[in-house]
Amino acid sequence: MKYISVLLMFLLSLCANTKLGANDGDFFEDSIGWMHGSCLAIKNNEIKIPIDITLVRLDVKNIIETASLVEKASSGDECFPLRDDRSEINIGNGYSFYKVESESKVDLAIAVIDAENLNASNFGYCSTSEGIEYFVKESSAIVWTGYYYLGYDSEVTCKSTR
Repeated sequence: MKYISVLLMFLLSLCANTKLGANDGDFFEDSIGWMHGSCLAIKNNEIKIPIDITLVRLDVKNIIETASLVEKASSGDECFPLRDDRSEINIGNGYSFYKVESESKVDLAIAVIDAENLNASNFGYCSTSEGIEYFVKESSAIVWTGYYYLGYDSEVTCKSTR
């Protein structure tokens, strides 16, 4: 019985140290955001910059790379989500915006602060009628989503089961 208790405590400690655990909602909101171009949208207004982040570029094949947050973004000239036709809704959804420097050009990506052992195949996106829904899966469960309002109609590719 004592051996089983020790084993269970060890296994629980392993679960507690997993960065992308399904029950860690605060980590997700503070540490994961979506990108369009060189701009990160994240629900965290208190990031100490500069800071290195991990990007999962959502291309034909997802690619993981390191980038840096360099400063807060404040206009549509430097940050697509802050353009006049979309900024009100994107800001209203609780996002803060940061400029990102990366080695290669980014179109769409998901960024993670304090990332450990990411599996690029767990990251994705789909289109809604007026935007993009980004998501992160763990096993088959979606553990994080982010929504980017584009300000124009788009073809829906999101399905109820991703």
